[in-house]
Amino acid sequence: MVKSQALVFIGISLISARLFGQESTGHSAIFRSPFHTSASGFGLTTNALDQDSELSSVGPSELSKVGLDPRFIARQKSFQGLSLYTDTQIESASYGFDLDKIPICDLEVKIHRTMDGLVTVMGEIPKVSQKTFAAADWADLEQVRKMVAETLLMSSMGADFKPIDSKKCLWSQTAELTPAWQVSLTAADGLNYEIITDGKEVFKFDPKHFHEVGSANVYQTNKLDGAATPIALPDMDASGYLSNKFFEVCMPSITGSITCASSPSNPVQPFAIESNWQYNYDPSTGKNKFIQASLFAHTNVHLAWLQAHGFSKFGTNKIHILAHAVFSRNDINNALYQPADGSALPMILVGDGDDNILTNLGTDADVVAHELGHHVIFNSVTQISGESLVIHEAIADYFTFARTGNSCLGESICPDTPYGRQVCVKPTQCLRSADNALAFGDANLPTEAHQRGQFISGMLWDLHAKDGIALDDVTTLVLKGVDLLVYNSGYKHLVVAMMLVDHTNFQDKYCPTILARAKVRGLGSQLSDITCGSIGASSVGITKVTSAIPSEAETAVATPSAPKSSKKTCGVLGGDTADGAAGLALILSLPVVAWILRRRN
Repeated sequence: MVKSQALVFIGISLISARLFGQESTGHSAIFRSPFHTSASGFGLTTNALDQDSELSSVGPSELSKVGLDPRFIARQKSFQGLSLYTDTQIESASYGFDLDKIPICDLEVKIHRTMDGLVTVMGEIPKVSQKTFAAADWADLEQVRKMVAETLLMSSMGADFKPIDSKKCLWSQTAELTPAWQVSLTAADGLNYEIITDGKEVFKFDPKHFHEVGSANVYQTNKLDGAATPIALPDMDASGYLSNKFFEVCMPSITGSITCASSPSNPVQPFAIESNWQYNYDPSTGKNKFIQASLFAHTNVHLAWLQAHGFSKFGTNKIHILAHAVFSRNDINNALYQPADGSALPMILVGDGDDNILTNLGTDADVVAHELGHHVIFNSVTQISGESLVIHEAIADYFTFARTGNSCLGESICPDTPYGRQVCVKPTQCLRSADNALAFGDANLPTEAHQRGQFISGMLWDLHAKDGIALDDVTTLVLKGVDLLVYNSGYKHLVVAMMLVDHTNFQDKYCPTILARAKVRGLGSQLSDITCGSIGASSVGITKVTSAIPSEAETAVATPSAPKSSKKTCGVLGGDTADGAAGLALILSLPVVAWILRRRN
């Protein structure tokens, strides 16, 4: 192959590609327009073409002028002429390319000409090639079929598909033109895709459909906000079910298993499905579907908030959201996050509440927001015991407080009943609260992780509420700090990680405040060897940073660590979940629920 120079007159893009060693490809980019300038050394003389000639007739000759090898035939794909009737003042011709009657898979050039003769050419042309191809150079269709099935299976879409069309082409994105097949298909999800492969490697895998933006009419945060309002739902699946690239609603099935929107089978209640992606249900007459829409919408809103604050480690797997979840002993007063385990996808499970112990679990945004927070933290902290579990619960609560700007979690889930008043930290108001004076080492500090975590979430909230740090800045300290933690990090790691983020993001602006606030919350003894000066110097060596973050074995652990188990679902109620799901669980509710259940029984 003779490598021609890329015919790009945009300067910066071309220089960057060359300097940084962009991989050689079998095509050259071309971009000519009257707006380009010679000031950067890339001169351009705009060719107005022959004003008396049809654009479609002079287009191929213009492509020859910019370097199209004579072996390639420019094939006109479309033409849009001038029209005063439709106010079309730019005529356009689109071209693809053939080599020995075989189309190039992936190249296109468009030539545009204005009414006053200005010409713009944009796209890619194939490079000079002396190579010839024979039928034997293409993989047989059975080999292609296996590659397509394997690709779909690895994308968690199932191996079954229905081919729509298969045609030979030449792929130009490699250094040499490569014989390939362009396959259009319908996958098991009923949607259309296109795959380009040579039978050994997949070059392109694209959807041939577009996800829709839907809307759910749900409470902004909870029913205390008043009437339901529309919340946008991004990237909705074309099926009409509550499913997008991040989340998918699931339901218990009548057989006791779990069924999800992507392949619904015998759900205990009907799935919400709307062909126009408008999920508007009356909470009094359509409670089941209103709960599904609420869980889905609120989880998407919280994820969008986290992403807006820098979270980027969601992963490639969807999180399943199980509505109407039933836990052990037929408990429905709980919610939990279960991390991915082997082939099992991560899952958020939310009970409905029995209106006696807890209520409105499916429609209060704080519930699913807390559980999604565990997904964020689990990227770093995977030990679910001791201080690690406490900071899991505390940070998941804090993210909820920060998004709503409200130190109360679960405003609408605490019923005015004897049981409800005992379960909630602030009876009839808050399941948990950051507005507290709890401190590590206090005699009255709860031992249960959710309640105990309030001294940490309170510390984080006070950085804003009492110390005046902007809530977005505190969130940056926490969210970026989480990424620095190890699998079994505890209180000391968290504080030092926040100080380190402060050093890099805020030039040590908040370090003294962070350290002072942590000491107010009883962590003075754990932080006795930590000062802002130890990581606040303008030059920080890795040795100094490492010494400021000792291993967890060197720190005091509030609760003895227990080995992780992939066979049990652990939580405040103890025992397995009703469906025996494997993996670790982080329960939303409180241990007093178990005490209440025992008393009631």
